[in-house]
Amino acid sequence: MLSQSDLQQGRGMLRDWSDDYLTGIEEIDGQHKGFFEAAHRLYDYILNCEGEKAVEEAVEFLRDYADTHFHTEEAFMQKHEFPGLKHHKKLHAEFLESLDMLGDNLKVFGPSQHLADRALEVAQDWLIDHITEEDMQYAEYVKEHG
Repeated sequence: MLSQSDLQQGRGMLRDWSDDYLTGIEEIDGQHKGFFEAAHRLYDYILNCEGEKAVEEAVEFLRDYADTHFHTEEAFMQKHEFPGLKHHKKLHAEFLESLDMLGDNLKVFGPSQHLADRALEVAQDWLIDHITEEDMQYAEYVKEHG
């Protein structure tokens, strides 16, 4: 259940991409935008009951996209010797586990408003928090340390 403060912060609703989410690293920013679009597509497919196969494909696409993006980020952090890499990898692994759990729930229960909201929470809200809190740390580190 979403709290009043969640709703005031825009949680539980589709939010458009904002330049506030830019890290200043072109490749990463482009992937973040694609990730955002994939999360919206998944939400729409679940909410509009596009069919089990379409929803499964959207979850699989989002998971594959996340996996590719996380490898890109982690390689970038390793290249720049970012000291928070180990913690960042842990956050990525936890997200992939949440996405896998969402996929399992969709297979068992089928599309519903509740699972559409959960998908938005797992994908979009997590991504926004992750970009603004975690990714900005390594972006700042790279800017400061070259």
